[in-house]
Amino acid sequence: MISAKKSQFKRILIIILTVFFIFCAVSMTATKLIYDRIFVRYDTPAQIPQDLSATVQARRECHFFSGENQLTGYYYPSVQPENAHGLIVLVPGFHAGGDDYLPQIRQLLDYGWSIFTFDPTGTCRSQGDSQVGFSQVIPDLEAALKYVENQDRFGYNKLILMGHSRGAYAACCVLPQIQDVTAVVSISGVNSAMEAVMQMSTNAIGPVSYGNYGFLWLYQASLFGKETLNLQADDILSAEEVPTLVVHGKTDTQVPADSCSIISHKETIDSEKVEYLLCEAGHTELLYDPDGTANDALMKSIHSFLMRCVEEE
Repeated sequence: MISAKKSQFKRILIIILTVFFIFCAVSMTATKLIYDRIFVRYDTPAQIPQDLSATVQARRECHFFSGENQLTGYYYPSVQPENAHGLIVLVPGFHAGGDDYLPQIRQLLDYGWSIFTFDPTGTCRSQGDSQVGFSQVIPDLEAALKYVENQDRFGYNKLILMGHSRGAYAACCVLPQIQDVTAVVSISGVNSAMEAVMQMSTNAIGPVSYGNYGFLWLYQASLFGKETLNLQADDILSAEEVPTLVVHGKTDTQVPADSCSIISHKETIDSEKVEYLLCEAGHTELLYDPDGTANDALMKSIHSFLMRCVEEE
């Protein structure tokens, strides 16, 4: 009798373990398939208006490596070289390259800034079979900044980090590794890689994504390491005390202002050097006026903030 019960218990245990391992295998496979589908290579070129063609022609194309992939960067010298304020390193968002921010670059040039931007891994003119994952923008930005430092910051003492979306997240995350950053401008930024990926996954397949949270974490940790994966913008902004302008749109549906965004974590950011600007617009729409040009009011606010930081430093 006892032997029969033990045998039945073993069979039940084997069934439970088999089901568990099958579930794990299916979940891991599904996680990789969904993740890789989200971060496929992005080759859609930006539409360059005729009035910005001269800006493109005046830039210098640069090349540097992020891991095994050669990335393409773009240096735009100030149109007022004798009165230039400093160098802004502009970090693109997801599904975007440096050319996607030409209207904003043009306005910043007119204000007297020089700009360096780049196409991230797996994007536009940069190498890479895919965009790898959300956190890839961090080593890409670190590689870009290493290149900029090797160029003596193109002759500028003042270095500004500015990013949009995942680029805004990266601009915060690299602060512990970069010396003498004058200021940061975070536009539509997400607070952490996990929050961003969960938002993307939920948009793709719905709430079932939360059942795969652990597998998503493990897969990303295998790609980038848990230290990089666990970086959170609110923690870094609190610790680094770098003057930062956090900009976000009230109607942002990609990175909602009340959930996974940097601005939604402002209560946990323990720094008096961080300022917040909430706009009546969406994730990318806040960058533009209705006529498709750069958002004049926003760019003026950013320029004003940066000039204050330069003067106070």
